[in-house]
Amino acid sequence: MANKFSFTADKDLVIKINASCGKEACNNIAVSIEGRKVREIFPFLEKKIELVFKDGRVRHITGYKHTCVMGSTLSSDVELAPVKGRKGEVKEVTVALDNFLLECPLNRKLSYSDEKMIEIGKTASSLAHGVRNPLNAIKGAVVYLREKYGHEATLLEFSTIINDEINKLDNFISNFLSAAKGEMKPAPVLLDDILKRITAMIRPRAEMQKINITQDLSSLPHIDADYFQIEQALFNVVNNAVEAMPEGGVLEIRTSLKWEKDRDYAVIKISDTGEGIPREKLRRLGEIRGGTGKNDRGFGIFISREIIKSHNGKLLWESISGKGTTFKIYLPFSAKRQA
Repeated sequence: MANKFSFTADKDLVIKINASCGKEACNNIAVSIEGRKVREIFPFLEKKIELVFKDGRVRHITGYKHTCVMGSTLSSDVELAPVKGRKGEVKEVTVALDNFLLECPLNRKLSYSDEKMIEIGKTASSLAHGVRNPLNAIKGAVVYLREKYGHEATLLEFSTIINDEINKLDNFISNFLSAAKGEMKPAPVLLDDILKRITAMIRPRAEMQKINITQDLSSLPHIDADYFQIEQALFNVVNNAVEAMPEGGVLEIRTSLKWEKDRDYAVIKISDTGEGIPREKLRRLGEIRGGTGKNDRGFGIFISREIIKSHNGKLLWESISGKGTTFKIYLPFSAKRQA
């Protein structure tokens, strides 16, 4: 394999760099990923490596599409080979990827935001595991009650509701975990529908805070996007606007189409009439280190920006002290036009 990069993974799926890693680019990668979990750097290889540990077979994958840290996708031929002990047990798995040194952005030092997204991925995995365990216990209890007291109509009705909600929560956890790992499931999505759903979710709280919501939706066309991720990105921005108006105000949500350079964009404008963001904090908005208030709303904006960037879009904002803040989300909905 040309420009091959290899490492080994132990039974805990922790990465160990091979001693043969001698090139400068390879050394830069080693510093970045040595000791990390496979799922943090190569999330789509995790299950493949587990299979090699299970059956001890060498696996060759041609043209394997995988994600490198922050959603950068590349194609490599991959070889997974077991390293066996004296008794034939698999002690480690060697992973070799071709063209990795040329294409993967890990041959540079990880940025602060990259490091934070990796930390978010680790936290999400722990959270999912911690929530799913009691969730499975509840589901088991519901199954038991339905089997033992299935003749009682009222119990059957409410146990069905509980079971349905458990399934919804389990699905949410799966989507949340996929988003945190940088995995995307693109499909045709209507942004107007997402915004209507978000408005419905946020309206009770807005009414309690005496916030008037105005919407002007322009019947945007479908875009190819991960529904869950885009919904979370937009919800974070809308929620940020609501939090900025604890004493009431106006939340305005508008959509439009815009031709910019060589691409068609769906534009979502979300404005509030809160106190605005001070200039010194506005510069740091979107950084985990620099929130906009005591609830550190900058974290949600950071997540939204990373999701939108992964969809080839952009998130812009402006704020006037004493008058409010406006966010503009640009998402491409068509391929580049031909000249």
